[in-house]
Amino acid sequence: MCDNISTTGTIVIEQGADETDVENEVYRRVHNYVSSLYSYNEQIRSILNKRLKQHIRKGHFLPARDDKAAPEYARRGTFLWGLRNDFQHGDYWCLKVKYEGTQDGSDYYQLYFQKQDFEATPKGDLDSAGDYLAHAPDEDQRYPLPYIGDFHRNLFSEFENAFEEWCSKNRA
Repeated sequence: MCDNISTTGTIVIEQGADETDVENEVYRRVHNYVSSLYSYNEQIRSILNKRLKQHIRKGHFLPARDDKAAPEYARRGTFLWGLRNDFQHGDYWCLKVKYEGTQDGSDYYQLYFQKQDFEATPKGDLDSAGDYLAHAPDEDQRYPLPYIGDFHRNLFSEFENAFEEWCSKNRA
């Protein structure tokens, strides 16, 4: 479906595909990824809480706006957590799949983030959701697919490997 999401985020589909089907498939895949990431982080918290003598809260994975010292995995993952919450509370309002044109027998689409429609909290206002956007610059937010690809290839894989290594050394 995508060429290389960590660089361009261009969605390449057979020419003439139904636009609604394309939108639904993109939303489904993004939702599945950010929901899986949320569940993964909740599992990590559960493991840490069993093995450490301190309580690891969700806040450890959601650094505040001014927390520049938080690990990059947590800082960059905050935007993805916000997308997941928007799906739960706002029904994908913040994302828009747009047709970009046709070339060589394929239709091209792009997924855009629309900040003004971001409703990552039950209250739904951007001020309440500001921390979700604090660690992802506007230019990164604009194209969520490259953001997700970069996060997964670099930060998630590195975090997962480091966590597995830590678990091996710290068996309960």
